Amino acid sequence: MFKQHIRVAALCGALSLTLGSNSFAADLPTANEMFAKMGFGINIGNTMEVPGNPTGWGNKFPTEAYIDSVKAAGFSTIRIPCAWDSHASNGVINKSWMDSVQTVVDMCMRAGLVTVLNIHWDGGWLEENLKDAKKDEVNAKQKSYWTQIATHFKNYNENLLFASANEPATTDDNYKHETEILMTYHQSFVDAVRATGGNNASRTLVIQGPSTSVDRSCEVMPVSKLPKDVIANRLMVEVHFYDPYTYTLLNDVVDWGAQVYPQYYWGDDLATGADIVHNCGYNAWAGAMGDKCTSAQIQDQFGKMKTNFVDKGVPVIIGEFGANDRVGVLTGDNYAKHRKGRLAYYDAVMKLAKQNKVVPIAWDTGHEGENNMTIIRRQSAPDGSVFDKDVLNIMRHAYGLDDYVNNGITHVENFKTDDGTISIFKRNRPVQSRSLRTSRTYDLLGKQNPQARVVKVKK
Repeated sequence: MFKQHIRVAALCGALSLTLGSNSFAADLPTANEMFAKMGFGINIGNTMEVPGNPTGWGNKFPTEAYIDSVKAAGFSTIRIPCAWDSHASNGVINKSWMDSVQTVVDMCMRAGLVTVLNIHWDGGWLEENLKDAKKDEVNAKQKSYWTQIATHFKNYNENLLFASANEPATTDDNYKHETEILMTYHQSFVDAVRATGGNNASRTLVIQGPSTSVDRSCEVMPVSKLPKDVIANRLMVEVHFYDPYTYTLLNDVVDWGAQVYPQYYWGDDLATGADIVHNCGYNAWAGAMGDKCTSAQIQDQFGKMKTNFVDKGVPVIIGEFGANDRVGVLTGDNYAKHRKGRLAYYDAVMKLAKQNKVVPIAWDTGHEGENNMTIIRRQSAPDGSVFDKDVLNIMRHAYGLDDYVNNGITHVENFKTDDGTISIFKRNRPVQSRSLRTSRTYDLLGKQNPQARVVKVKK
């Protein structure tokens, strides 16, 4: 009997290692093991982070068709920017909002996506208050919210990651001290999550650099300054990449001591004559073209993250990146020139992210008009169809995938349990789908597995 117990335990252990989602409480994979499965990702932007109303900025509430399409498109990671403070009363998160967030998290986990859930801007209660006068108040709120969030999701498996903040804003004059304050907010986050126990005792947590700036993170938030953790190797660092801002995000002429124009053309195919002011690399203060923008600048930034964090054992995510598509702003040959450079920009970001071992997560707001960054459609029909196949295929190619073909996905249902452990033998009732074709798949034992279903995603 004793030997039989050993054999059963050994079999269960082997299968638990094989089925990556079947992890035991307090023994989830390390941050580097999670990095290995994150591939490249996308944001559900301008939705769950909208203060007070997730549909307030033009997107409908995320649908299963949309989330499944993200997975079918080749993304392995999805980031859920999320508001909490505007959904709380007297420091307590509204149950209806917690349930709404869970609905989105569950869809992402069911699709098999590594899911990053954060506390976003939400009025700037944390991100714009890296101040001594606000330190105690913000730390108390950070501890309270993360205790509530982490408790609610404590039994979810390793594919759910928590991220402390979004873009904590630092100033040019005082960023070193502001970063010291920021680190207390991150420490409150880590301590609060770990204290809830269950799978949160070893869940991978994500720490944002000051202003999510590559340069400031490397300078004043080295590995040695990261929050203290009760378990080793479970922290990641997050920065964002919208470099150069004049090319990726600037939409209007601004006066910064010189008239600075939005820059539309990246790489080798540049404008001439009076339109030179729209070239990426144009120096408005010198009134002349400077160094043109190339992949060298991207490598410089990503290489710093690799040297300062990745090579020291701390994985890095680029939590947001992208460049506006100037469709409608430009027409004809000018738009074609812009489009060529923009695709080259995405190609460089993706290839260099993979080369430097950082996870690129594209910013996507769903907006389909001028200055959009949308890849997967969700503001017009059909929901979840590919909006920008050129960008999607560039992202896929960088990670060794062929051109996009809709092959559907396999749903998994065993991403959480009531007691914090995952049983590979636990069976749930079959999931019914209203408009999606389903079929059963088989587990490693060769038996029918009602925990999984193949979903053909609408094109």
